[in-house]
Amino acid sequence: MPLHKSYVALTWTRPVPWAGFDTLSSDIDVAAQQSRTIRYQRDLIRQYVREVNGILEREVALLELEPDRATSESLATLEKLAQECPPNATFLSVDFTAAQGWRPQPALRKGLPPERCVALPPTPMIVDGMLFDPQGHFREWRMREKNHMQSKPEHRQTILRALDRQEGLSLRQQADLLNERHLQTHGGKLWTADNLRKFLTLSESTDISGP
Repeated sequence: MPLHKSYVALTWTRPVPWAGFDTLSSDIDVAAQQSRTIRYQRDLIRQYVREVNGILEREVALLELEPDRATSESLATLEKLAQECPPNATFLSVDFTAAQGWRPQPALRKGLPPERCVALPPTPMIVDGMLFDPQGHFREWRMREKNHMQSKPEHRQTILRALDRQEGLSLRQQADLLNERHLQTHGGKLWTADNLRKFLTLSESTDISGP
């Protein structure tokens, strides 16, 4: 009877702090509930392993913080995997760069033996009863990010209105007030005295009064 080939699934996504997504579970199934991109990669890789009658030894979900390079945390995780997994295991990932060059992931090309890495094409598939098309998914997110960036002036006015007549409060107190009202920074972070000071200084420098 032929031996079943061993595989390790490598999935990843990027954080979107302004949308409240900045953490990812190390449990692949929990991570798949947090991110549709992770869920798609998990399901595509599992489907492939079933088709080749292989064994899925491990499944890893990475939250890649850097847009253009691998973080040291990701590299450390992959190097540890290479040491712990069976020496004949093949590392599977989804090559999103095959979809119009989108979403490269340098971490999946470093720290692992290249001869043991296989990248699957990002073909559309049914996820949760609906067709998931990576190109359409990422195009939608790019549009959402563009709209978010364009909302910066409106966000600035919202924050300034919330601070109207609060000059008697310290910067720390004003920051606490904004956080209590669930008014975060445009990047999705909590306010502090320091970032509020920078925000107000920038707002004053960019404020242009009419004639």
